[in-house]
Amino acid sequence: MKFKRQRYQKGSVRKVTRSQGFAWEFRFYYTDADGQRREKVQTLDSSDYATEFEVRKAMESQMSALNAGTLRERMDLTFGDLVTKYLNEELPKLKPSTQGTNASMAKLHILPQWEDHRIADVDAYAVDEWLTALTFGQASKVRARNMMKRLFDLAMLWKWIPLGRNPMDLVKVKKGSKRLKRIVIISPEQFRAIVRALPEPYNLMVLVCGCLGLRVSEALALRWADINWEAATLGIAQVYTHSQLQDSPKTDASESELPIFPALLSALREWQGRQKQKDSYVFASPRTGRPYSADTIRTRYLGPAALKVGIKGFGWHSIRHSYKSWMAAAKINPAHMKDLMRHSDIATTMDVYGHTLTPELRESNSLVARQLF
Repeated sequence: MKFKRQRYQKGSVRKVTRSQGFAWEFRFYYTDADGQRREKVQTLDSSDYATEFEVRKAMESQMSALNAGTLRERMDLTFGDLVTKYLNEELPKLKPSTQGTNASMAKLHILPQWEDHRIADVDAYAVDEWLTALTFGQASKVRARNMMKRLFDLAMLWKWIPLGRNPMDLVKVKKGSKRLKRIVIISPEQFRAIVRALPEPYNLMVLVCGCLGLRVSEALALRWADINWEAATLGIAQVYTHSQLQDSPKTDASESELPIFPALLSALREWQGRQKQKDSYVFASPRTGRPYSADTIRTRYLGPAALKVGIKGFGWHSIRHSYKSWMAAAKINPAHMKDLMRHSDIATTMDVYGHTLTPELRESNSLVARQLF
């Protein structure tokens, strides 16, 4: 009796010249579920793997799986299998707000397009064409591209596909950081008019955001314990978003101390004096004791109040953008602007819109807050 000799392969490695340096090409063959012999070429960056030995070492586990007959099973896994594993194992590790965004992107856009495609067959060109054809904004296309990149990273981590350069590195979304929706910037006079048009406590909530440049998620999470009445300062330690209280703000720079303008401090003290629970949230719903919903306030109160004074498209983030505009009009030092906006990079302050609470910083804040009162 003759036995069929099992084919053992090590794969082949060659250098490929690039405009800057070179890359490695690792080539091997495998048999798919239909019994067809297929070629697979994996590209690895020379900045990660300096020698052929390092390339072969990186591909060792894939070759072992191939020769053991298990790589064939992995090569036939679909993108639907990959997304399902991601939703079950990786998504719960993210922040609640990110979970909602990523789950929506995966279920509404990625799965309908790629669910039945084998992971090995999804290439950069096909993804680039898909992103171009999508009808939503550039920022959403960036999120879709980034999620695809993360999924490919996980597929390599889980050894579902050979280790190598992520094909999504080749996919670029033009003007991905450009905001398509115009942000409404208002004047201090318009701001005061909106505050006057709002009922309590939403007028005070908007005043706090305007005087301190807070994100609404930060204002909703404020507790009375966050206010230092003697020092007239406010500490930002939590955010409330997507009906969830999170322990950390958006960035490390966001978690900082801010000066409170005297008139605002007086308004807050008066509001506290009329509250039954003085150890709870500054803006707690009397019905639930929990923070209000930012979307509900914007829809029912903030938007209508702005329309009442002739301003369309006004929302919570308009206040923060206006705050930056008011500081620029007051000729406040850019470094103070960065600290008051609580940005980790001054480029963020200047393009999109060191932290020490100094007397100069308090005066800079007062130049803005004084206008709003």
